Amino acid sequence: MLTTCFFVAAALAARVHSHRFDPSAYAAEDVIERDFAIIGGGAAGTYAAISLADQNKTFTVVEVTDRLGGHTRTFRDEATGASIDIGVQLHENIPVVRDFFKRLNSPLAPFQPADFGNPKYYDFTKKVALTNYTRPTIEGDYVAMLSKYPFLDDLNNLPDNVPKELLLTWPEFAAKQNLSSGSAEAGLWWPATPGNPLDATALAIFNDGNHVELAEYTGAAVRSATHYNSQIYDNALAELKEHVLLKSSIIAAQRGSSRKDGVRLVANTPSGRKLIKAKQLIIAMPPVLDNAKYFALDQKERSILSKLSGKHYYAGVMNNTGLEAGVAYTNVGQNTPHHVASLPGVVEIAGSASPGYFFYWYNSVDPQTQEEIEEATRSTIKWLQSESGAKAVEPTFQDFADYSPFHLSPPTSDIANGWYGKMKGLQGYRNTWYISSLFVVGSTQIWNNTRNILPEIIDAARC
Repeated sequence: MLTTCFFVAAALAARVHSHRFDPSAYAAEDVIERDFAIIGGGAAGTYAAISLADQNKTFTVVEVTDRLGGHTRTFRDEATGASIDIGVQLHENIPVVRDFFKRLNSPLAPFQPADFGNPKYYDFTKKVALTNYTRPTIEGDYVAMLSKYPFLDDLNNLPDNVPKELLLTWPEFAAKQNLSSGSAEAGLWWPATPGNPLDATALAIFNDGNHVELAEYTGAAVRSATHYNSQIYDNALAELKEHVLLKSSIIAAQRGSSRKDGVRLVANTPSGRKLIKAKQLIIAMPPVLDNAKYFALDQKERSILSKLSGKHYYAGVMNNTGLEAGVAYTNVGQNTPHHVASLPGVVEIAGSASPGYFFYWYNSVDPQTQEEIEEATRSTIKWLQSESGAKAVEPTFQDFADYSPFHLSPPTSDIANGWYGKMKGLQGYRNTWYISSLFVVGSTQIWNNTRNILPEIIDAARC
């Protein structure tokens, strides 16, 4: 009797499950049939959508937040017109960047180091001003070492047999390769490096501080001429609005093993559930297991994606700080190895082009709440006020962003066992493609990689 009940329940569950993918179960306006379903509207997803639109392909973008742009985030004070970029700051001055900004009617301007302010260094944990500290610069031996491993710019090209020295922690690698003290320290200074950099592998440091980043921070960089990097995404949304589902998420999926099967997705949206029928699925969100588990992963996919995780990183905007304009208050460890800042804590508090406004970056090994982060930032500002003799005023927090999971990667042991090759092998598997920041960092490289793989994705949809 129990066995019979079990099979009846299982059959009913399967029937209910399959019913979700039956177009007849939905109102006609809730069934969306397209060439492509794009999950995630950040740098990769938006670039893919605009590119597909320009080629007269049909698509739907599903984005969990109320905006496009992902890690590109700009605070806009409508009352004053102030614009403060708190996420992506720079792009390399190359055609893919210039063309994308031009396509979306957003002017560019050369990056000036003064945009971030004149740096002043402090140990925020010990509450000490480091007046004699000079930030090191990348030296020739770093560049030579990076050039020795050309695949580090883009981990799509990482060999299965990763050189063992690249899987050492950065301090171990620097010591073994006899890197100069300047290069050893400067290698840990890339902006927005999450987690404890002393635990990061040389592979991660070089992939973060690659040739593109070097070019950007040695003068070949551009940014929005209006300090409004999000303008390209606002303009993209205005153009693509009827093809974008904001504040929406996928709750179930059916993906065929052959191209003719395509994919079916059930999306939760503000106006109810919708069924999306597409020829190909483009994953442009962080494909960590918590996000990807709704896509009916098989054992092969789960074994690969379950290894992936990101780190915790946060940002915000504030005014009424009492701090000196045109200064970047930077956290440096007074006596730590390579002067790495202690965690958790504020990484930097930097002025902006809008008078009175500062943005900050905050790094932590463990997740923290907005309340905890803003309280810690407030405490740091109060100390800086007293240290600099500024008026003791209460800062006003205007915006907050949680960029977690940030800088996705698998464990070092899995990298050694060929994880990146396995991940690359998932491209096109079960009509699914991955175009987020798994193999590269920064919007410049994400756009370039997306442009390079789109022809293959489009070709798959023709079958």
